[in-house]
Amino acid sequence: MPSSKAYSTCRCAELREPAASRRVEQRTLIESPAVRRRAISVVLTIVAAWALATVPAQAGILRAESILPPGQSGFVGVTGLLSGSGSPHLYDQQQPFINFQRKDAMLDQPGSESDPRPGVKIVRDGFGVPSVSGDTVADAWWGAGYAIAQDRLAQLEIFRRATTGHLSEVLGAGYLPMDIATRRDFYTSAELAQMMARLPADMQQRYASYLGGVNAWVDHVLLSPADLPGEFAALGLPTQFSLTDLAAIGVFLARTTPNGDGSELANAHALDASGASAFNTILPLRVAGQISTVPRANGVFPSVPGRTPAQERAALRRSAPYVSSLPLPTAADLGTESPTTTASAAGTSARARLVSPIHVGGSSMVAIGDRVHHHAVLFSEPELGFSAPEELVELEVHAPGLDVRGVTAAGAPVIAIGHNRHVAWGLTSGLTQTNSLYAEKLVPGHPEEYQFNGGVRQMDCRNETFSYRPAVTSLLNPAGLLKSPPQSGSQTLRLCRTVHGPVQARAGGYAYARRYATWMRETDTITGLAAVDTAASVADVDRATALLTWNENIMAADDGGHIGYWHPGLLPVMPTAWDERLPFPGSGEAEWQGLLRVAERPHVIDPKQRWLANWNNIPSQGWTTGNDPASERVAGGFFRVGWLDRLVRGIVSSPTLNALEAVIHTAGTTAQQRPLAEPQLRRALRGASAPAATVLQTILAWDGSYSRVDAHGTTDPGAPAWQELKGQAQRLAIAPLGEAGKVIAAGVPNPEHVFDVSLGQAYALRTLSPAGYRAAAAAAFSALSSRYHSSEPSAWRAPRVMVNQSAQGAEQPPPMPFFDRGTWEQFVELGQ
Repeated sequence: MPSSKAYSTCRCAELREPAASRRVEQRTLIESPAVRRRAISVVLTIVAAWALATVPAQAGILRAESILPPGQSGFVGVTGLLSGSGSPHLYDQQQPFINFQRKDAMLDQPGSESDPRPGVKIVRDGFGVPSVSGDTVADAWWGAGYAIAQDRLAQLEIFRRATTGHLSEVLGAGYLPMDIATRRDFYTSAELAQMMARLPADMQQRYASYLGGVNAWVDHVLLSPADLPGEFAALGLPTQFSLTDLAAIGVFLARTTPNGDGSELANAHALDASGASAFNTILPLRVAGQISTVPRANGVFPSVPGRTPAQERAALRRSAPYVSSLPLPTAADLGTESPTTTASAAGTSARARLVSPIHVGGSSMVAIGDRVHHHAVLFSEPELGFSAPEELVELEVHAPGLDVRGVTAAGAPVIAIGHNRHVAWGLTSGLTQTNSLYAEKLVPGHPEEYQFNGGVRQMDCRNETFSYRPAVTSLLNPAGLLKSPPQSGSQTLRLCRTVHGPVQARAGGYAYARRYATWMRETDTITGLAAVDTAASVADVDRATALLTWNENIMAADDGGHIGYWHPGLLPVMPTAWDERLPFPGSGEAEWQGLLRVAERPHVIDPKQRWLANWNNIPSQGWTTGNDPASERVAGGFFRVGWLDRLVRGIVSSPTLNALEAVIHTAGTTAQQRPLAEPQLRRALRGASAPAATVLQTILAWDGSYSRVDAHGTTDPGAPAWQELKGQAQRLAIAPLGEAGKVIAAGVPNPEHVFDVSLGQAYALRTLSPAGYRAAAAAAFSALSSRYHSSEPSAWRAPRVMVNQSAQGAEQPPPMPFFDRGTWEQFVELGQ
C-alpha cells in the first residue's frame, strides 16, 4: 500500500451530518405535501435566524463540506486483487454518502505529513485527501502530480490508454470500436504537442512540473513492488508518462465532459421513417414551459441571434427532402474506408456494452446570494456515473498566489470545481451542440475526394495500426474460452478528415464528417480554469470564463454575497437556412456563421431573484432544446430542474447551508416529476373510477420519496405505481405517432436518473388529457395487480433500487442504494 503512514489520522470528527439528514430515514409519511413543506419552512427559518445572527466579521469561507464515494484512493494491492482491498481510503466515503454525511472540506485540514522532495509537503487528512504545499508554483504542481499518482496510478494508465486509443491492447478486440473512434476523432501526438506549445509559459511549466511528479511515483513503484497497483498484472509494468499523454487526457475531458456528438444520424432515420411533421412533434426545437437558468428578466440570449420561428420552420422544410435523399450509414459504420471484420462486427454492440472511463453525465448546482448581508451559499454535484474509483479525485494545492481545494481528474493539473479563500464554484455539462455533422459528396470512384465550394478537395488521410490482445480476466474462464476463443492480432485502418473534420461514417457516395468548434482549442480551457482557481470575486470569475473554450456551465459565489452563472465556450452560430437537428450538406452552403461573442453567451450576475439553479437544463429562454446532444430537455416544464427550482425558491429567505443541504436531500430522493405532475394527477382523479382511481389515489398519497423503506426494505406502493403509470402513459401517448414514436420510446430514463422521465414519458406527461391519464392508470392497475399478485395497493411494494457501481479496475465497492445525486458533492457557505 503506498505511503501507509499518510493515512493514519482519525477522521471521526470530520464527518458532518445535518440535523435534517439524521432523521430522514426514520421520518413517517406526512400525508399532505403542503403540511410537509410548511413544517420544513418553520424549521429552516429557525435555523437561518440562528446562523445569520452568528456571522463572523472577517470575509471568507465560513463552512465547506464534501463527499466523494466510494473514496479518494484507487489503490488495490497485488495481494488484494481477489478481495478488492488495499488502501483504507478505497471505500471509506461510501457509507457516509449513503447517510448524507459529509466531511470537512475547509482549507488546511490537519493530517499526516510527508515530504517527497525538498520544497514539497503533502498533508493527507483523515480521508486521505492530499493537501500539497510548494515553496514555488512548480514545487506545488510537482507535488500534485506525485500525490495523484499515489492515489490513482492505475486510473492514470487507463485514462492514458482510453484517450489515445490503446485500450484494446490490454482489454481485447471488443474495445476496437472505442479505440478507432478515439484516434479518428481526436489528435495525433504531433498535434497534441502543437497545442501544448501554444499554452502560456506558466501553463507549460505547470504541466511539466505535474508530469515530473507523476513520473517520480512511477519510478518509485518500479522499485517498490508493494506500492504497485495490482491492476498492472493485466496492464503490464507502468511506463513513464509524456506531456502528450497528459494533453490527450485533458483534451478528451474538455471535448467529452461538457457534451457529446450530436445525434443527427439518428434524427435523420426518424425523419425518414416519420416525416417532418411527426419528427418536429417528438423532437421540437423549443417546448412550452421550458426552464432556463438565466431568468428571462436578465436576458433571452438566443442560440442563433436574429433567427425567427418562420426561418426555423423554413429550415426544416428545406432540410427534410435533402436528408431524405441521402444514403444513411448503419450505426456500426466507423468511417474507415475498409473496416476489417473484427472492427465492424464489434461496432454497435460493443460501443453500447462498454463503459468509457471518461464520459459525460448529469450534474446540478445551486447558488443563493445576499449582497446586503454579504452572505452566499453554493452547492455543486457533478454526476459522472458511479464507479470505483470515481472519475474525479480530490486535491488541495498551496503555492505563492494559490490556495484552492476541490476536485480534478487524474492527469489534469488544475482544480476544476472547488473553492479558494473567497470564491466557490461548480460545473455542470452545458450540453449545447458545439459540433455539426456534414454529408460530404464523394467523387465517384475516389473515396478520398469530395466536393466543396464548387471544387474537388482531397481528404487528409493516414494509416493507423490497432493491436489487440485478450484481457487477462478472459483467460481465467475456461468455459468462455471454449465458447469464444479470445482474439489477438492487429489491423491497419485508414482514417480521414475533410475540411469539416474527421470522417465518422460512410454510405453510398457520401462520407459523414463532424466539425468541432473546439478543434485544436481544447487545451485553452485549462488557462481559464486556472484563472478561476485564483479568483477573488465573482467579477474575477466573469473575466476568467471568457478564456474557457469548453461548454461546461459554471456557477460561482463569493464572500461578498455575489453569485453568477455562465454558459461559456466556443459556441457556433448555426446556419439559418438549414435545420440544426439534421446533417448539413458539405457542399459549402451550410457553414456556421461564426461563433457567439462572449457577451452573447448566456450569463447572469446577481439576478434580482437572488438564486440560480441548473440541472443540465437550457441556459436561457432564447436557447433551443433541439440543438444539443441531450434531447431530454424537450421535457419542458417536466424537466427535473423544475423540482429543484421549486425547492430552492422555498429557502431563499433563509439561505443557510443546513437549509440547502435539506433541499439537496429532498431533490436527490424524490421522483422529480411526481410533485410537478400533481395538478395533472388531481385533474385525472376527478371523475375517475376503479381501477384507475386506485392507482391515482395511491400515487397522490405518496410524496415521491423512493428512499424511505419499511422494516422489510421495501418502498411505498406509490413508487412502483408511479413508475408503471409513466410507462403506460408513454405507450398510450406515442401510439398515434407511428414510427416517430419509436424514437422516444426508450422506455425508461438512464441509470443515473432512474425515477426521472424518459423522452417518451415526458411527452406523455405534457400532452395527455385527463382522460389519457385515467386510461394509463387503468392499464397500470392491471400490470401492477399481475406483477404483485394482488389488486390491493398495500401489496405493491418493491425493494429499494440499487446503484450499478462499475469498477475501473480491481475495486469491489460495497452496495449503494440509488440516489439521483452527484458522484461528488460540495457545499460551501461564504460571508463576512
